Amino acid sequence: MAAAVDANTDLLIANQYYPISGPCTEMCLLETAAQAMVDTASGRELLSGSAAAKGVAMDKTTGMEARIMGEASIATCGMKISDVNEILEKLVSSYEGNYHKPPAGKRFQECYDVNTVKPTDEYLKVYDNVVKTLRDLGLAIK
Repeated sequence: MAAAVDANTDLLIANQYYPISGPCTEMCLLETAAQAMVDTASGRELLSGSAAAKGVAMDKTTGMEARIMGEASIATCGMKISDVNEILEKLVSSYEGNYHKPPAGKRFQECYDVNTVKPTDEYLKVYDNVVKTLRDLGLAIK
């Protein structure tokens, strides 16, 4: 739908993400990266943010989800749709078995130093692992 609207109108289209897993989990970041890749490849102009744990759990959203969204989107720009689809097949299959019982993740206060508003070393390590996974799958993410 997004590709058709993009190709045939001057409308700007956007998307908000609601990964089912919680923050400070690889699945949460992988879900977000997958959606960013799909949206970017299909022509969405605005990616407005990510609310982990379906956006309904208190204190379960952090800036790290938005960071991976932006980085995955930038890395997807200019890629052929067939290449994006090839990566997405492998990416989604790596976590879709957890849909019925996604990892709950941690609260914002456990993911960030609340005084400096910087992610914990633990979350930075999770993030780095996800970036490595995406690179290994073929996404040229920085």
